[in-house]
Amino acid sequence: MATYFPALTIDAQTYTFDHLDPFSFSFHSQLAKRDLTIHVTYSNHCFSRGYVPEYHLVGEAVIGHGARARFFCATRYRLSLELPAVVASLNQPHVKVWQTAAQRNWVYPIQIENPEGPYHVFFEVRRAASDRPQDLNLVVESAYHQTEAAPKVFGRMGFMLLCSKIYLRQPITTKR
Repeated sequence: MATYFPALTIDAQTYTFDHLDPFSFSFHSQLAKRDLTIHVTYSNHCFSRGYVPEYHLVGEAVIGHGARARFFCATRYRLSLELPAVVASLNQPHVKVWQTAAQRNWVYPIQIENPEGPYHVFFEVRRAASDRPQDLNLVVESAYHQTEAAPKVFGRMGFMLLCSKIYLRQPITTKR
């Protein structure tokens, strides 16, 4: 089976991304009264940062092209090695996530030690098509260490409740 993201060689060092291959997990939803299966995928924003041509250094790896071009980011890559465990840890009754100001995605902030401070995992959850083996699709859209202002968020909700409401097509708005 091929990996989701191909390996990348930069300055004779090869970076592999098999840790970001899709995976699934399940939990029992009290609200839906059944087990729900969530299929997880990642975007390359988990190991790259925005491409700004004037800051591009000769030899710096560019991922993608045109308006979608991005720089490889060694810090984001290193932190992405733990992302599957972070995402799997959402599967706990006490875990809360925050609705972003965009109102289409959510963020799970955690504290990390290196570099010290908040690490934000941005994701979107959608109900899967009825012909799929999973109930929900979760896409980790981005994950990065906070270096500037914190993301703008609204209210919070339990992750398992959020998934249950999306599965049942219930409103997912949070308190403002």
